Amino acid sequence: MVIKKYLLVIVLICSLILCSGCINNINQTANLTPTTTNKTFQANGISFEYPSDWKEMNKTGKYVIAYIIDPKAKSDDKKPGTAVEISRKESSGIPLERFYDEVKSGASSVAGYQLLSERTYELDNVTAYEFTSKATDKNIEEQYRVILLEKNGFIYMIACGTRSPTYLGDKTPGFDMIINSFKIIG
Repeated sequence: MVIKKYLLVIVLICSLILCSGCINNINQTANLTPTTTNKTFQANGISFEYPSDWKEMNKTGKYVIAYIIDPKAKSDDKKPGTAVEISRKESSGIPLERFYDEVKSGASSVAGYQLLSERTYELDNVTAYEFTSKATDKNIEEQYRVILLEKNGFIYMIACGTRSPTYLGDKTPGFDMIINSFKIIG
């Protein structure tokens, strides 16, 4: 009689577990995180990873060596809502700190400019300077994250930007992926 009660209790507990979906939730939780593969950019003496749903674009410019956009991010004026532009220029003896100050000063002349943050850290084993800011272009808010570093006689600038209704914070994971994986090769 006691064995039948225990057996009945075990059957009831197993039924409750199966009916509650606890076992199924384990499998569903494992499937909640989609597996994505990142793309790798490797050209012009640099390499970095970027989100697989972003695209490399051709952009001409004297110093531009890479241009990546998120095609899903739109802006209010049909320009890319999210873009990363990487440029390289010979340092020509100009100290990185001075170049950084000049870039920051140039940005401050844009309408509605507001400096949001600044920091210094290591990137590809050299000191990198970063500032974030926002400004207005034709009544559309733009937000920027600009990183400058110097290596092998060149100054590299990684400019991450968004235009309303997309915001910098919305794209932080993609920007972080590019910046944190950035390497100067060769």
